[in-house]
Amino acid sequence: MAVQRSGRHKRWGVVVSACGVVLGGLSWSAQAIVSSNTFLPIQQIVGADRFYNEGYYGFGVVVANVEAGHVWDQHEVFTTPVGPGVYQVQDPSLDTAFTTTQYDSHATAVGSILTGIGPFQPGIGYYYYQFGMAPGASLISSAIATDWVGNTGEFNISTKSFNSGYTIPMRDGVPIEIFGKGTGLFITLQADVVNSSWGFDDPAGTSQESMTIDSLIGSHRQTVCLAAGNHDAGSPQVVGPGSGYNTITVGALASDQDNPPYRTIATFSNVGPNDFHNPKLNLDISAVRAAVDIMAPGQDIVAAAYTGSTGSNTGQTDPYPSQNNLYYVGIAGTSFASPTVAGGAALMVGAARDRLGAATKATDTLIVKAILLNSADKIPGWTNNTTSVNGVLVTTQGLDYSSGAGAMNLNRAFDQEFAGNTDLTGLGGGAILRIGWDYGHVAIGAPNDYIFSDPLAAGEMLTATLDWLIHRTFDATTGESAESYFNDLDLQLWSVKNGQLDTLIAESSSMYNNVEHLYLAIPSDGDYALRVLFFANTFDVTPNGDAPPSEDFGLAWQVPEPGAMVWVVGVVMFGMRRKRRSALRMQCGNF
Repeated sequence: MAVQRSGRHKRWGVVVSACGVVLGGLSWSAQAIVSSNTFLPIQQIVGADRFYNEGYYGFGVVVANVEAGHVWDQHEVFTTPVGPGVYQVQDPSLDTAFTTTQYDSHATAVGSILTGIGPFQPGIGYYYYQFGMAPGASLISSAIATDWVGNTGEFNISTKSFNSGYTIPMRDGVPIEIFGKGTGLFITLQADVVNSSWGFDDPAGTSQESMTIDSLIGSHRQTVCLAAGNHDAGSPQVVGPGSGYNTITVGALASDQDNPPYRTIATFSNVGPNDFHNPKLNLDISAVRAAVDIMAPGQDIVAAAYTGSTGSNTGQTDPYPSQNNLYYVGIAGTSFASPTVAGGAALMVGAARDRLGAATKATDTLIVKAILLNSADKIPGWTNNTTSVNGVLVTTQGLDYSSGAGAMNLNRAFDQEFAGNTDLTGLGGGAILRIGWDYGHVAIGAPNDYIFSDPLAAGEMLTATLDWLIHRTFDATTGESAESYFNDLDLQLWSVKNGQLDTLIAESSSMYNNVEHLYLAIPSDGDYALRVLFFANTFDVTPNGDAPPSEDFGLAWQVPEPGAMVWVVGVVMFGMRRKRRSALRMQCGNF
């Protein structure tokens, strides 16, 4: 099978030892790397410094980058890691096909966005363009290509190479030196977060590859971020495996000069609506799914460069032999938006374990996804086409077809994760604060109700996000995946009188998605509640037709207080530190 990366190689340019603005400690500057124009500190733009200010850099988190080839771990941003470093895995049978490690330029660039750092400049600090989203995390570099198709960026995979590429980090785990390379203390760990920036035509998300990833997520509950894909011509629909259901599919924002920047969808970024396939009825329905989940900067990016003659550079001569301090400047593509979101998810997972304990549901993909989507900023033109139906505000698509929930905002995600309810007792709803999240379970005929403890005022903006999983199976013996069942949940807003739900105000009821999303102004002063409703089973192709009439879900909501302070992104100074409890988790195997 031949597939295509999601990067836009024609925009890549190499700069040797690029000169950037440096600050003491780990921090950023609002100035540009290149004095002439648009290179901006992406970490600051997406709000990652909120986590850094609290001491969270991804320590104790394992991130996997599944690409055609491997991250070149000899680049300077990987040679002196503050975390455990880079670990390379692939289908063992490929060791015969490739006599040398297939380092790859695309994988190296993406890997640097995930966990790169440094080198540290004594007495000065770090260059922010060398700094990945989660530099304290371990990085598993998993390669799936069996060969490359010339220098086009295309590559071939086999069922075995693909399955190994995902099952090793997600199911089997990888031995990692938890206190850094050279310490000799290994522990086998599964990835917490996975990123992939490659794709192929699969508008309904029904290929073996898309189903396998969905199945692995269902079994192991990691957060998997995938690039939506790029188009210059042809279909703009989201490509596989990003066209699956259980992942977070990321589109790209252009580097416009608005204030704030990166609030315009890049012209190349793939969008929905995508198609839906009902295997029970063998029915295809075109253009009905919101396949993009969230957006992140994907243009004018700076990332580590590999110019050697392996991977997608096979057959070429290395123009800069032995140099490990080269950077791509001005690269563009959803390939680079996806690891930005994956790195943000890694920060969330690390912070959740520290603040809420190793057993918290905040590390489950249902909650990570709900929080990221619910805290995203709406960009100009955002719409989920809400209309009034018999006095009820109704959306049948949930998310915007082009931008999903909007632009990732880790400032707001931090508050969404920790400032209010952090999982209610039990699985059945209850009283809630203005902001929070819950891991719940809903059954047919028994909706979960979440009643706001305080009244809400007219004009206040409510954002609420519900997500759940499609159920697909993976047979480890045959290496094949199959459909199982898919349920349809709805998210509603009700007015409350005398402690009881009284009038339906708004509803997100998309038939073909596994995300529901409400974004609206509260219509009048009063008491309100959210309701999660099991509406129906969309399809059931289990052997005995016995799919359970119930479903686990993640729910996040927020109604900002009137006059609440807006988090202002600014230049801040801070140092890197580990939280003291991290060491205890390492001893328990929860690294």
